[in-house]
Amino acid sequence: MDYFRNRSVLVTGGSSGIGLATARLLRRAGASLTLVARDEAKLASARAELNAISSAAADVRTASLDIKDRDRVAEVVAGLLQERPIDMLISNAGVVMPGDFMDLPNEQFDDMMFTNFLGPVNLIRQVLPSMLERRSGHVAFVSSFAGLVGIYGYTAYSASKFAIRGFAQAFRCEMAPHNIRVSVCYPPDTETPQLELENQYKPAETRAIAGKIKPVTAEYVATALLRGMAADRFQIVPGLSARIQELAYRLMPGLAHSFFDSDVRKVSGR
Repeated sequence: MDYFRNRSVLVTGGSSGIGLATARLLRRAGASLTLVARDEAKLASARAELNAISSAAADVRTASLDIKDRDRVAEVVAGLLQERPIDMLISNAGVVMPGDFMDLPNEQFDDMMFTNFLGPVNLIRQVLPSMLERRSGHVAFVSSFAGLVGIYGYTAYSASKFAIRGFAQAFRCEMAPHNIRVSVCYPPDTETPQLELENQYKPAETRAIAGKIKPVTAEYVATALLRGMAADRFQIVPGLSARIQELAYRLMPGLAHSFFDSDVRKVSGR
């Protein structure tokens, strides 16, 4: 964890779930934190908790922000950079709403694409110039296992997370000559408030397929993420089961599709 000591780290979606679990580990490691999320009350609670963990780093900063709002992102990040540099960006904020493609309203489809893909892009555009100037930095994305394997019920969510995957691959190539690291984490279902909400809306077909991987804890994902970043790994897939399934899908997609289709037929009767 020495990799993060005395570093200034901005964590989006940092008020709960994987973001807050990551922030706890970073705080213990001596990092200076900036948390970004939409809910001011949750941010205040997270800030109080994190400041109580350690006094070894600067006080935790928070900013209430919807990362879809490009102009507001530019304004907020400019203010943050006037106070201190941002050495690392952990882009964790995201939204998900499962459902059959034709049942998803356009507004929900758009919200997932804009929040999960263009939101991180908005942040990077503002944070990156100072990293390029210093020739130092690390940008990490918290994607999803749904960004590696697309399954029933996640047409919008998987599309947004696959977009991050493609962006990150190209972005890594561009940043390598500038000594800026890039990582992407693909966690399976994780025990967070967002998963609790998501489970209320999952189609039965989605439950049948996704239920094959037991949910992991937010702390488990946060530990894997930070270890992967410190080791300069580009792709981080927490959990042996998830890694095996990702490998099987990559090497034998036809076989994987047959299993998925079998699960769907059993549930739907079609």
